Amino acid sequence: MHVFRILCPLMTALAVRASAQWSNKVSKDEMTGKRQAFAHSPLTSPTRTLGFPYGDLKAWLGFGCDGESEWAYVGFSSELNLLNTETHEGYSTLHTRVKWDDQLETMAFTQKWGGSFLNFEDGESTIAHMTTAGTALLELEWYSLGSVYFRFSLHGSPAAIARARAACKI
Repeated sequence: MHVFRILCPLMTALAVRASAQWSNKVSKDEMTGKRQAFAHSPLTSPTRTLGFPYGDLKAWLGFGCDGESEWAYVGFSSELNLLNTETHEGYSTLHTRVKWDDQLETMAFTQKWGGSFLNFEDGESTIAHMTTAGTALLELEWYSLGSVYFRFSLHGSPAAIARARAACKI
């Protein structure tokens, strides 16, 4: 019984660490045969509890490639309802703050109308941050909620991005 009391907290800590890792996915277009590979962070909730209808909102930070290009994005579990966006034909743009560890930047994003993804306009710079920083904090101005923040763990991102890049080369 004594060994169980010692091992139980250790096993719990290992399970939490394993679940906080970045993961990978590869998809193939059945019509064209073209492959895309992805690496993404664990799901995260906003840093504060949000009211209805956003109480169960989750987000993840991601990397994608297709053998010809690479991109970075933030995915959300439901449609976005953001303020301070500029409307274009079929999509919107916005500028908002992102903090990579202690380095604060204002970054540009695009979002397809009605979409649940924000795409970083400067993918190269973003991917460099994703592979060198330990955390990312994203600020969004949400309709009726004000500033909403999402903190992403970047632990394991360099290895996951390397796996995705390798899958894109096949």
